[in-house]
Amino acid sequence: MKRMLAGFALLLAAACATNRNSAGWTGQNTMPFDHAVASCQVETQVVKGPAFEVCMASKGWTRPQR
Repeated sequence: MKRMLAGFALLLAAACATNRNSAGWTGQNTMPFDHAVASCQVETQVVKGPAFEVCMASKGWTRPQR
């Protein structure tokens, strides 16, 4: 029983972990990165810039300050 509870706690901790991708974007409890990028490309018609970053933020993804 203790092992099962420990496994469940580990699973919950992993689900709450911060997601990070190779482009430096981070997000918590977000939609998958590739889906967010595709959706924002359709919505904004661009792949970078302020409008794209606002769209990504609305989907839970932020880029670190440079």
